[in-house]
Amino acid sequence: MKYVAAATRGYRLELRGHDWFEPQTTTDRAWVLNSIRVARLAGLPLVVALLTPEVEYLPACSWCRARPRAVEQDCDGVYVTATCDAPQCVEARRLAYEGVIAYPSHQRSDNALRIVQPVRVRRADGPRPGVVTVDEYDDITCLCGNVPSNAGFHPCFPGGALIELDDPKFAEWDSLYWCAGVGCPGVIVDCRYIDDTRPGESVTDAFPVEIHDECGDCPAHKDAPREDHSYACSANWT
Repeated sequence: MKYVAAATRGYRLELRGHDWFEPQTTTDRAWVLNSIRVARLAGLPLVVALLTPEVEYLPACSWCRARPRAVEQDCDGVYVTATCDAPQCVEARRLAYEGVIAYPSHQRSDNALRIVQPVRVRRADGPRPGVVTVDEYDDITCLCGNVPSNAGFHPCFPGGALIELDDPKFAEWDSLYWCAGVGCPGVIVDCRYIDDTRPGESVTDAFPVEIHDECGDCPAHKDAPREDHSYACSANWT
């Protein structure tokens, strides 16, 4: 992950000769400018001093990679987004998503795009490095670690062109998702056959043990002997 230096400029405001005004320190430039205007209108000797900027290194925007990522807040608290909130970057992302402009080279490469078929897993089993997975809630986890709640996945065509839900061409879309993860090698997740068997393959061959016949506490068959169940399984509690 790339990091960029973000400097925060501080200001100290004083009214010399006026003891009733306590010196104040702020980083709000707009508030400082407004205070200067008010002081001039009132004829007050307001003095503004620049403080030494505080520099910290923050994760860079996954799109422009030139500005720090924006911080937002929801019902769960404060969190860092994947992109910045600069107007230029926001507009560029919108135009790229609509297909007006191309994605930057670090976001995708048409030569490197590859279609990958995911594996159906259970969320409780944890991540599987090196494999694209889809859990029982239909949430995708890419090779790069991207998930829907992070950078997300976007409907696309085999060549990588993104498609909107309200686009007339959406009827031609065939369950392909482009991974928008930062640092992703260029993966298109093919979910067309995620729950289907391959041609010439029976359901029994694809699923030797039907899902509803599995034990609720371990991978063994629910009617299997106790020794076939895991040690902590409820089948061994009695």
